[in-house]
Amino acid sequence: MTTLKAAALAIGVGSALFLLAAFSPVSRVFGLPSAEARWQLISASRSAWNSSQALFAAGAIVTAIGTLLAGVALRGRPASAAMTGAGILLLIGAIAWSWSVYLRALDPRAFVAGTLPGWPFTFYTLLTMAALALAGYSLLRMGFPAWSAWLLIGAPFLLLALYLFFGDMPPFVYYLLALVLAIVLYRGS
Repeated sequence: MTTLKAAALAIGVGSALFLLAAFSPVSRVFGLPSAEARWQLISASRSAWNSSQALFAAGAIVTAIGTLLAGVALRGRPASAAMTGAGILLLIGAIAWSWSVYLRALDPRAFVAGTLPGWPFTFYTLLTMAALALAGYSLLRMGFPAWSAWLLIGAPFLLLALYLFFGDMPPFVYYLLALVLAIVLYRGS
C-alpha cells in the first residue's frame, strides 16, 4: 500500500468516525427544541453521549493526521505544501474541537445551558473551512479531478457564508467533504 493510499484511508476512517458520532441516536440532541429536552436525552444516555464526544474528537484528529500524511506522500509535486498546510490547520482545529467536546462530556449541563465557551468551536470551524479550501487548491494544482478540487475550494466559502448568516454550522458537512478528499486521493494514488 502506498503512503498516499494510507493517507486517504486515514482521512476516510476519520471522516467515518466523525459521521458515526454525528448521526448516532444521542446526537439528535442538537435538534431538540428546549434545554430540558436536551438534558433529558443526555442524562438518559450519558455513556452514549460521552462515547459520541470521543468519536467526534477521534474523527477530527484522524482526519487531520491523514491529511498531513497526504502532504508527505505528495511531497515534490506542485502545491504539496498546501496539502501539508491543510493538515496543520486541521490538526490545530481538531485540538480546539477536542477541547470543546471534552467540555461537553465533562459538563453536559453547561452544554445544554449554552454556557460553555464558544471560541473553540468558532476557531475549529474557521480553520477547518480554510483547510478544506487549501486542500482543494492543492488538488487543483496537482492535476487531480477538477470537480473535486473546485468542490473543496468552493464549498467552504458557501459554508462560511451560511455560518456567518446563521451563527452555526453542523460540522458533519466538513467530513462529507473530507470523504471526497479521501476518495480522490485514494483513486489518484
